[in-house]
Amino acid sequence: MDDRWWSTPLWWVLWLLSMSLIMGWIARSRLRPRPASETGRLTQTLAIFIVGLVCFLIFATMAVVSNVIPNTTSTWWTTAIFVGLACLGVPLVTGFFLEQYEATPDGLTGANFIGVRKQLRWSELRSVRYSLFMKWFRLETQSGTVIRISAMLTGLPEFARLLLANAPTQAIDAETLKLLRATAAGNPPSVWT
Repeated sequence: MDDRWWSTPLWWVLWLLSMSLIMGWIARSRLRPRPASETGRLTQTLAIFIVGLVCFLIFATMAVVSNVIPNTTSTWWTTAIFVGLACLGVPLVTGFFLEQYEATPDGLTGANFIGVRKQLRWSELRSVRYSLFMKWFRLETQSGTVIRISAMLTGLPEFARLLLANAPTQAIDAETLKLLRATAAGNPPSVWT
């Protein structure tokens, strides 16, 4: 029997531990106190930027190194995989700079992670739902405008309070209503489970 039988379970334990620490850091960073001037603003945290940048740099470096240092395992598809994994960090980095919303008693305006600007009025909402899988609130107006608010943004409690106070109650489904009430009380949705 192989005397290193423990190496595979150890790698999984280390991966789970590191992911738990990173996601806990992200979850805590979105709840840090903010100045009064930022009330109603929803933005990405610095933690998201750092995770995206590290992801990009690690995999871009691996793509370059695997092609610069001679080895027998480097093929076009290994390079493509490393480049693809590096590209997964790009939306996190661009989101830090571009994704921001402003929630007011009248409605919500802002831009998503690729810079597309949208706005809606609370009174025009047709549906408000939370996607547990995607970790975002999906707001849709009568005219079909859709805005997705990530659970990783700062300012979610104020967003939830304004939404609950000003949106038509029938537009919010029952499960999302419970989640919005918890978020308004300072307990936003989990970014991990």
